[in-house]
Amino acid sequence: MQPGDSAAPVSGAMRPPLVVAHRGAWGPLPQNSLQAFERAIAMGCDAIEIDVRRSADDRLVVVHDARVGGRSVARQDHSELKARLSAGQAPSLEEVLELAAGRVVVDVELKEDGYAAAAMTAIASRLGPDQYVVTSFRPRVLAAVRRAAPEAQTGLLIGSALLRRELDRRVGLARPDFIAPHFALVRRGLLDWATHLGAPAWVWTVNDARVLRRLHADPRVGALITDRPGDALELSPGVDTAYSRE
Repeated sequence: MQPGDSAAPVSGAMRPPLVVAHRGAWGPLPQNSLQAFERAIAMGCDAIEIDVRRSADDRLVVVHDARVGGRSVARQDHSELKARLSAGQAPSLEEVLELAAGRVVVDVELKEDGYAAAAMTAIASRLGPDQYVVTSFRPRVLAAVRRAAPEAQTGLLIGSALLRRELDRRVGLARPDFIAPHFALVRRGLLDWATHLGAPAWVWTVNDARVLRRLHADPRVGALITDRPGDALELSPGVDTAYSRE
């Protein structure tokens, strides 16, 4: 695997880790909502992380869970999803991209197979290659992204239960620009493994204050994906954190 050629956004060399607001800066706002994304931008986050699925009416929607209101997202129209969730939730991918364009990097997690090309068409028409990354747990999804948009920077998400012997196979299939391990894997040598590959590590979901401080100071970490972006921003010198304390 070779890391991407573009300096941003995956490069964390010689600078603090990027602060990525996981599903936006939510709490008390609804997660994955337009309000949460707007707040993350106002706080000064480097990036927002969003989850993308496809609805029954073939819309790309920003929803984390596979089921909403007891029914699969894939079996509900976009309007049904919005009616079942809080105001501002289940925005279309296009709405979020237009909100973020020129203001913040977008970490687009594709949750399923089958719509990578459509997602890349929407993304590439609104954001430049240095304004987004695409992540997934599924190597075939990242391979499809690479075919649709060779300039896209991609990251392979790695869950806490993944066996070490599966890592090389998945990386070989996905050929990502960076690795995105669950924070529990840090104790199992994943940062050294990623460094050996020449890949930055975007660690998720880092919410514990002590772990945030430790990983923020670790030069092997390229980004911190967190539900507590205000706490992460306070660790970065020169960042105005007044908004995050409100």
